[in-house]
Amino acid sequence: MSELEAVKTRYIWRSATSARQKIIEYLPGISFCLLLVLGASYLSDHYGMSKILGALLLGMAFQAISQYQEFSPGLDFCARTVLRAGVAILGIRISFDQMTELGVAPLILVSTAVTGTIIFSIVLARLFKIDPVRGIISGAAVGICGVSAALAVASVLPSNKAIEKHLLCTVVAVTGISTICMVLYPGLLTSMGMTPEQMGLFIGASIHDVVQVFGAGEMISPDVAELATYTKMLRIALLVPTVVILALIYHKPEAKAGGFSRVVPPFLVAFVGFVILANVQVLPREGWVLLGDISQACLWMAMAALGAKTNLVDLWRIGGRPLLLIIINTLFIAAMSLLLII
Repeated sequence: MSELEAVKTRYIWRSATSARQKIIEYLPGISFCLLLVLGASYLSDHYGMSKILGALLLGMAFQAISQYQEFSPGLDFCARTVLRAGVAILGIRISFDQMTELGVAPLILVSTAVTGTIIFSIVLARLFKIDPVRGIISGAAVGICGVSAALAVASVLPSNKAIEKHLLCTVVAVTGISTICMVLYPGLLTSMGMTPEQMGLFIGASIHDVVQVFGAGEMISPDVAELATYTKMLRIALLVPTVVILALIYHKPEAKAGGFSRVVPPFLVAFVGFVILANVQVLPREGWVLLGDISQACLWMAMAALGAKTNLVDLWRIGGRPLLLIIINTLFIAAMSLLLII
């Protein structure tokens, strides 16, 4: 065996060993999420409960399992990687005809809602006599895409111990409030007699994290979930110019230099790719259906993991001001979105 072949063999062996270790590490958490999805499917088939809501509630019922180290890596993998894969593949269900029919209305809606929420949050922070930077973090978390936006925006803003603590509080608060919105909004919107298009636009423009957007839409109908997800992806796309503008304002050249590659979510790029793939019709019908089923399964698993990682009691332990900022911003973006849609 030549030296080159020996090097290749060692590389393949290390890669295989690393992959096997990852599988062993993630398997308990992934298996747990799959079990919850099967339980949610049973509840849906026999009692008519929404699968997405069933997965969330079952996850929350077994929230204590997230405290065990054996399950944490798999739960994190489902809540992040599996979620993003599911959202990306969901692009296979978006057609250019739908986008043309909607026109620029979703873009105008999300641009106004995101900009208005961030500005409102800064003003609110001043009224509360706290650092405007904290207002920007809270406004971006509510206005753009929850935890991801809070972390991305914080990376280009001045930092100190108080702001770092506020960021951690914001991460907890925005996840909890977004989950509450996911459960409450479908019933409220249905009772208001809104059309499916209005409900999809509202959910996509007002709920913070992408998995909760899909979950709320799916509780109403698949069509509402598709429109809500498309609207939400437009909000996520606004994270890039928001971070660039803030980096310029706060003069952090190290953030600007490599910021674009860090800020652009890979799953957003993949989502656009799947939208294009769906519309050029290179896949047979069976492949299109299979990808749609895979996307739903990924999102159900992510919802189960989210439920297991969500402890709403933690909301009352984070302090008054961060929680109040998130709640008021949530009410503001909901009211603004409602006024723009109706």
